[in-house]
Amino acid sequence: GLFFGVGTGRCGTMTMANLLNAETGVVALHEGQFRHEEQAGDQVLPFLTLQNFQAYYHPAEAAAVIAKNRAGMAETRARMDADLLGDIAYNYAPFTAALAEIFPGARLLFIHRDGRDFVRSAYTDEAPDPAPVGWADPARTLTSVERFIALGRLRPLPGDPLVDEWPGMTPVERNAWLWAETNRLILEGLETWPGERVMGIRFEDFVPAPMEVYADIRAFLGIRDAVPVAAERILGRPINPRKRTVLPHWRDWDRGTTDAFWRYAADMMDRLGYA
Repeated sequence: GLFFGVGTGRCGTMTMANLLNAETGVVALHEGQFRHEEQAGDQVLPFLTLQNFQAYYHPAEAAAVIAKNRAGMAETRARMDADLLGDIAYNYAPFTAALAEIFPGARLLFIHRDGRDFVRSAYTDEAPDPAPVGWADPARTLTSVERFIALGRLRPLPGDPLVDEWPGMTPVERNAWLWAETNRLILEGLETWPGERVMGIRFEDFVPAPMEVYADIRAFLGIRDAVPVAAERILGRPINPRKRTVLPHWRDWDRGTTDAFWRYAADMMDRLGYA
């Protein structure tokens, strides 16, 4: 009766939570919160922003952190009288293996997106950033919320040669690295999951044919009722779209931007079939 969703962020996770939460007997959270489109409701489960970097820095602590912060999920599902309770969040990436250990009967949705589109969506000059998933321009003054979320964002660890390069890296380079490293953590964590309990979802497949992909997701989670009207309505408009981007479409990037992206993301682009 439990499921989780993980991705890099900016890949449709909020839409997925909205869709599933519209189903009868399903409670689907986004980063531990109820969502009504972009509006956040009650924080049902602890927000794992700071723990995101903690588990990345100390992988041996990941299982203990999940056991502590998600200990009451079964009781929460029963209290809400839900057949299914799930949470979808980018900050499950360093906890992917721990989730399989602590919740061996759960199912996992892995949502991924072309890294070039992630970089375009994550890097913005909106101030403040309403969806601060990626690394902002280092020259911009961040709000207190943005600084707090940045404390938990992945960055090179001590001993990594990139530590010395990081201060001088551009937002494109930082976010290309973030995309690749987040997906690396997820893919390594998936090695501990039984294949039948994991479903991979390509953002590029979902956008042009959302109802077809959503039908597969419902079947994977064991949802048998007819698709509710509310779910169909949710697909009527984009949820949490980026209103303004700094970068043009990646087909129009200059050579320097293109080379900067591939320098940090080439291997993962190949592994996920985007190369």
